Amino acid sequence: MKNFAKKCLALLCGVAFALPIFAACDDGPDDGGGETPIDKVDYVSNLKLDMNSETKKQEVTVWQYIDGDTTHFKPTTSTSDFSVTNGIIKARYLAVNTPESTGTIEKWGKAASDFTHSTLEKAAAVLVESDDAQWNYDDTTSHRLLLWIWYVPEGKAVTAENYRNLNVELLQEGYGRASSVDENRYGETASAALYQAQQLKLVMYSNKADPKFHGGAATPMTLQYLRCHIAEMDDGTPVSVEGVVTAKFNHTAYIEDEFTVTIDGEEKTIKMGMAVYFQYKTGKLLDILSVGNRVNVVGKTSIFSGQYGTSYQITDVEYNSVFPNSATNTTLVEEGDPADVVPTVINAADAFGNNTKQVTCTFNEGEENEETCTIGYAMAVMDTLVKIENAEISRDIYVSDSNELTVTCTSSGVSFEFHTEVMEDDDRNPYTAEDIGEIGTKFSWVMGVMNSFNNKYQLAIYDISCLAYATA
Repeated sequence: MKNFAKKCLALLCGVAFALPIFAACDDGPDDGGGETPIDKVDYVSNLKLDMNSETKKQEVTVWQYIDGDTTHFKPTTSTSDFSVTNGIIKARYLAVNTPESTGTIEKWGKAASDFTHSTLEKAAAVLVESDDAQWNYDDTTSHRLLLWIWYVPEGKAVTAENYRNLNVELLQEGYGRASSVDENRYGETASAALYQAQQLKLVMYSNKADPKFHGGAATPMTLQYLRCHIAEMDDGTPVSVEGVVTAKFNHTAYIEDEFTVTIDGEEKTIKMGMAVYFQYKTGKLLDILSVGNRVNVVGKTSIFSGQYGTSYQITDVEYNSVFPNSATNTTLVEEGDPADVVPTVINAADAFGNNTKQVTCTFNEGEENEETCTIGYAMAVMDTLVKIENAEISRDIYVSDSNELTVTCTSSGVSFEFHTEVMEDDDRNPYTAEDIGEIGTKFSWVMGVMNSFNNKYQLAIYDISCLAYATA
């Protein structure tokens, strides 16, 4: 970073194109005033997209928002260029590195993520560009492409002249740090934009507190309280909850616990849970989050609101072996056995019917601050391991671009769906729709984690053993 700062300073003090924005190369204005303010230059407007350059270009739409510097796109036209990722373009933005906001939450990470999300969501058009004459991958595991992201602002005509570079804009507005700017085609502009943001003390270069970042100690609470109140909490609220790990897949562990609630006027016991996203973390943390273990998870609430609805999870979890008694560690309460994990048998009508049951939770009963919370049954058992008995496939199985399957079934006359991750047999061959079944195939039971997609409740199936086929 020190070498970059020297390069950037030399660049801006010695290259003519940058001189008009500064009276001199100094530390810029501080919060106390006293120095001459500098005029802000819109480097993004000055940077133009050359549609005739040798670089690869592809018009896209957003498939999934990840964070400030990573977005998944889908091409708007048919192409085989991205077959390795089943047609999805996993874009890692060139030149910029925004603070983390997924597996780890850093200051200004959520703000950067929100900036990218709102910018692309309102765009009239989006285009991705390679840095040279080929698509370049960040690594061979995730198959992320290193890309420049261009967009046309809402209300503008979709022409090359109106495209703005989002990578540079993130730096210009103070939402990121530089990443190998001297090694790519728009490096000089990116450097100038970053230096200006530092001089103007914008966002992460200001002395201001990040209103979206919550520090301090985690608040202990039950999974029941968290499930009922998470929609009211700020994104990134530190929490501490205890539960049993019942499933673990797709970089996520699912924990749940038993609680007494009121359903249709009767006291009943149900399990309520939460997803715990550990991203790509390894080591002791993953041992702690083994299926069957009772654990105490310390992390931050994470709320994703996008084109597929709103979902909640706990993220920014860790275990620091150097400081095993740290209050921020996720810890093992009691070691368990995966064989002891028992899914909750539910009636499809309770969770997926037109008149789903309502669950009432009571907190601080009998005290002055007593409160009640009423939510739908499906929301109450969200992120818990459930089982639906006597199901039958009622429609042709839908196969996504990434070879995930969505299967529509009926049980007791009620329709529901289960969605599979990409499941493989012992020889690493993926299961196909034909392997799962066809219309009329019957299951003794279907087991999975309750979740939602596109504002619709469904089960997430993560292994072929989650399906028990009925015998004649």
